[in-house]
Amino acid sequence: MKFGNRTTQVLRNFATINPSIQFNEGKTLRTISPNKTMMAKAKLEDMVDGEFAIYDLSRLLGISSMFADPTFELEEKKIRIESEGRAVSYTYADPSTIVVPPSKEITVDAFDVEFDLSQENLAEMMKAIGILSLPELAIIGEDGHILLRALDTKNPSSDKYDIIVGETDKEFVAVFKTDNLKLLSDNYKVSIDWKSVANFKSDDVEYWVSIESNSSFN
Repeated sequence: MKFGNRTTQVLRNFATINPSIQFNEGKTLRTISPNKTMMAKAKLEDMVDGEFAIYDLSRLLGISSMFADPTFELEEKKIRIESEGRAVSYTYADPSTIVVPPSKEITVDAFDVEFDLSQENLAEMMKAIGILSLPELAIIGEDGHILLRALDTKNPSSDKYDIIVGETDKEFVAVFKTDNLKLLSDNYKVSIDWKSVANFKSDDVEYWVSIESNSSFN
């Protein structure tokens, strides 16, 4: 079993959502944050050969980075990482000790708002959030535009940063904690259901993110 560059990118991203993960046989990988405010699913380029759990995914990826073009072999109680005569055996986790996504997938009959979010706009907004040290991002319908806004809803006088990303005839404010927006840099179709959740979907990765209770829709 080998993991190519894109699969490794997905694994590194998923490790920021939840440090632990359950692998299942096939090319689909899913994770959920420990507080269950963010869930993600990826269609991997590489096949996973079996079912196993890893308690510290970042550590496993760090170990594999020591090798040139490593292979991963699944043993009874450990995963063996090897390349060019060198090897590490890494012990599996007990699946009962980690938080895993529910078996039932999220389904929404119809979304209230949908728009395209470019990789460039997402990167610019996340950079602004970091520079301004703002704890929230809002998707806003205002004056005919859909905006991304970096802000602090608990401090109305705080700095704000806006990017226009679409058009709408609706008025709404969907607030997200920036800690829940651990997205790969990509182009996304964003779909919002005002009852509870937003969906960010790219070609191979999909995220479901909880909307904060101080959101509003008119």
